[in-house]
Amino acid sequence: MKRFFIVLLLSIFPAFSPAIRADGYKIESIGALSDTKVADSLRNAVESKGFRVLDDQGNGLCEIWLSKTIPTKKAEVPGANFAQIPEGTFIGVINYLTGASDYRGQGIKPGFYTLRYGLILQDGNHLGASPSRDFFIASSATEDKNPSVQLKTDELYKISRNVTGTGHPSVWCLVLVSSREGLPKVVKNESEHVVVELNIPAGTSGPAIGMIIVGKGEG
Repeated sequence: MKRFFIVLLLSIFPAFSPAIRADGYKIESIGALSDTKVADSLRNAVESKGFRVLDDQGNGLCEIWLSKTIPTKKAEVPGANFAQIPEGTFIGVINYLTGASDYRGQGIKPGFYTLRYGLILQDGNHLGASPSRDFFIASSATEDKNPSVQLKTDELYKISRNVTGTGHPSVWCLVLVSSREGLPKVVKNESEHVVVELNIPAGTSGPAIGMIIVGKGEG
């Protein structure tokens, strides 16, 4: 199976300066995920370098460490831009430094979470809720400890609902990048969402992806 490094792949860091600013936000390189509150299985599965996103006041928003490898397959799913990633695939670990709100406006407490790829359900409740079906689903790193397993949708949603305390998982919308120029970068889109944009995989002419880290959908 073809494998590639995805989204925020950390080997990109030598290609850009320690801080890249866009719309007042910036990305900076950080070291390994060493916090022992995160299981060894997760810390061993991610790259030895990560990155931190800071807001326009210089305050840290989140830190992310991406999985060393991501399995892919040939797939086309209506309404999805990144369907080559199997649903439930472990993407990495994110540390929300001061808490945040997901694409539905649901709160998430400060701390460590896993990110897995998921697709929004196609039903009347979600019609027009996002620009595409692609999302990262956040779950507590104390509950989701096996990165080698691709979680089934029902199981993934179940443990993610424990994060939000609502009937919905914690969802982080994925979008196409505004342009390939100057990647990696942080931009604001036409909806004033703050988006982290990076190459997939790093250093190639392959796809690029954006993750909305600040902003919610209108639905």
